[in-house]
Amino acid sequence: MNDNDCLFCKMVNSEIPASVVYEDNICMAFMDIYPIAEGHCLLIPKKHYDNTLDADPMVMSYLSEKLIELNQKVNRVVEPDGILNVVANGKGAGQEIPHLHIHIIPRNHGDEFGFRYPEGYRDESTPREDLNKLAEKIRDA
Repeated sequence: MNDNDCLFCKMVNSEIPASVVYEDNICMAFMDIYPIAEGHCLLIPKKHYDNTLDADPMVMSYLSEKLIELNQKVNRVVEPDGILNVVANGKGAGQEIPHLHIHIIPRNHGDEFGFRYPEGYRDESTPREDLNKLAEKIRDA
């Protein structure tokens, strides 16, 4: 995607409005316009990266620091039972806007939002040997 066509880049450049909760020279956080819950916001780097697969590790480290701060602020204001942080990498993972972003989603018991294991999912675990083989492949990649 061309940065000129990116919705989040347009927000960074003040070409379209955003309800900003945090901004500095590296990143920006704003309220999600389709919130799953009260307080749902997004944290993005100002520089365009499609997702974490092409992101600068230093930028990711900085975003992690800011994520902690934003989680704490959202927690103080909304007082949820918990906070879910989600990053989707690519369409297959559910990423709708190809600009790296981290969802900060306040959660409450019984809120009926998804992202939970389906019933019966944990009835049978994957054999340790299979897990070890895959772990080795990932380590060696």
